[in-house]
Amino acid sequence: MSLTLTTRQQQILAFIRQRLGATREAPSLEEIGQAVGIAHVSAVRKHVRALEAKGHLVVAPNRSRGIRLASPTPAPLMEEGLLALPLIGRIAAGEPIFSDNRVERTLTVARDIFRLRPDYLVRVMGDSMRDEGILDGDLVGVHASAVARHGQVVAARLEHDRFTIKRLYWQGDVIRLLPNSPGHHPITPDPTEDFAIEGLFAGLLRGC
Repeated sequence: MSLTLTTRQQQILAFIRQRLGATREAPSLEEIGQAVGIAHVSAVRKHVRALEAKGHLVVAPNRSRGIRLASPTPAPLMEEGLLALPLIGRIAAGEPIFSDNRVERTLTVARDIFRLRPDYLVRVMGDSMRDEGILDGDLVGVHASAVARHGQVVAARLEHDRFTIKRLYWQGDVIRLLPNSPGHHPITPDPTEDFAIEGLFAGLLRGC
């Protein structure tokens, strides 16, 4: 069997990594199918078994959530030094992040351009992080993580379907998302409502 991943296998593996990173619970085959747009569980199982055979997953028999990563590598390797990353559109509440209408395309990029190994890419809209070197239209690599430290640049989800890249201020019970460009104001999310850290800024691509 070829060790190169198909586009669909890349999407499934990225979704499993994102889900494990966010909740520490493996998705079921049904949830994987819903996330990537496969209607039949048997087809999902075939892809998962292929990922297991290629050394990316370990699947426990007779368990509905018995999938785990075979290694801590956060993104599928196509060749040594290369990553295949899905480009995700705007994240909307209630819709799966890796559904077909969210994955615009998959890009093959060099691993060494990122400071962290990313799980997926999102396109930046606006210039609120211009003085961080993050410009409108850039593709930002996101390392999926539900945990971040004070001072890190994060991808965060807010209420009303908003997805933003900002620097995290977190001291005690005070949480703010800080822009770095004149004319933009900090965001003070309500952590008891629809707010979540989706991941860490891993680097960016420009002109793609």
